[in-house]
Amino acid sequence: MPEFRAAPVGFTERQRRPPERSLAGRRVLITDACSDVGLATARTLAARGAQLLLVARGSDQLIAACDQIRANNGDAHWYRCDISALGDVDELVTWVLSEFGAVDVLINTAGRPVRRPVTQSLHKFRDYQRMMAANYFGPLRLTLGLLPAMLRSGSGHVINVGPWNAHTGAAPNFASYASAQAAWTTFGQCADAELSPHGIQVTAVHYPAFSADLDPIEYRDDADRTAHRIESAIHTRTPRPEPRFTRTLYALAGVAPRSTARLMHAFGI
Repeated sequence: MPEFRAAPVGFTERQRRPPERSLAGRRVLITDACSDVGLATARTLAARGAQLLLVARGSDQLIAACDQIRANNGDAHWYRCDISALGDVDELVTWVLSEFGAVDVLINTAGRPVRRPVTQSLHKFRDYQRMMAANYFGPLRLTLGLLPAMLRSGSGHVINVGPWNAHTGAAPNFASYASAQAAWTTFGQCADAELSPHGIQVTAVHYPAFSADLDPIEYRDDADRTAHRIESAIHTRTPRPEPRFTRTLYALAGVAPRSTARLMHAFGI
């Protein structure tokens, strides 16, 4: 009779522990790299061997972040850029393409939201302009600037990171930020559908929406968890479902666009 023995403890632990996957040779650009999520992501990816291009508004913080990564044998470079300033973004794109040729992964990290009720924003249109500049037009300009090199290489990954929860889509007191994020999320979904046949994926990674009551230690833990989710997203390319009834829907859309939209929503297309 065959004898069954329990697996050694060490073997069981190895089976349960997820393998650490290398990012050696991968060039990763991280915006808002001096935020909690940005720094946690930079440390996580540097430990996996990625070559990092760190982008933020403050030079001193960027230099400190790069020095810390290099002290741990990581590879990091920095560039000061205000993502909300389109001129800065254009200069960043020029620097990336001239110095490195292309990036393999672009991580767009959203900035902090403005908290203000609509009734208190009636004469503060600037709030909406700032949020759109920082969380839509800036990342969009950067993404469009780096996409041609990805298209030429036939591969690339854009990861859009930002706070979100079940109620963020209709978040009281965050109308300016939520509006910008909704526009950016929609662009990402459209871009992924169009670019995936060219080997380029656009992924969204969300973390719990910022809370003023959140303990600093818990917030750092959330940043570390988000960093690991971003790392996982880099390795995991979820296949996009093939569109269904494409020809029929295109024909129907030309005759009855509203009915077509209802059908697409009903069938989850």
